[in-house]
Amino acid sequence: MRPLDIIIGGAGDRVFGCARRYFELFRSAQPEREVIYLTQGKRRQLRAIATAAQGREVNLIGHSWGAADVSWLIRTSPREWGVVIGVDGVAKPGRWRPFSPKARAVVSVRGTGSEGRISDGNLTAWMGRGIGHAFPEAFRCEGVTRIDAPFAHYDMTRMMRWQGANGVSAEDVLLGCDK
Repeated sequence: MRPLDIIIGGAGDRVFGCARRYFELFRSAQPEREVIYLTQGKRRQLRAIATAAQGREVNLIGHSWGAADVSWLIRTSPREWGVVIGVDGVAKPGRWRPFSPKARAVVSVRGTGSEGRISDGNLTAWMGRGIGHAFPEAFRCEGVTRIDAPFAHYDMTRMMRWQGANGVSAEDVLLGCDK
């Protein structure tokens, strides 16, 4: 049975389409996979899709505020997951809680901005000062693979494809090419 990949865009995705763009590119490059796109805040719909997919590997990919929905679903659902990926995750203070995912792999990608470090030019770092937490607070669990990608928050596609220090990208992990 083919895997189900659920890509969840953040609040700004309705305007900027960061996750939507990645979804369209990934879906066309991987026609054998079933790929669904949602925007952040559709938790009932997200839970219903994941529940209906019993017996299948379900992979969750959340960008920005969409990563908070991924974290919520993992903490509140008893099922086992395939690959869980948070891309430049943002959440209100106190929303990120440590969790023990039942997942094949967990990846957390941080967009460090064009300077290759967290800076005022990076939207997530800027937002983290006032309303949320960026990468260090996201996906706090054992066994997480962390990747620093030298791209701005809106560039989800390049963040997913950036090879970290171990030579593996989040997309490699998703496709099982990390072995």
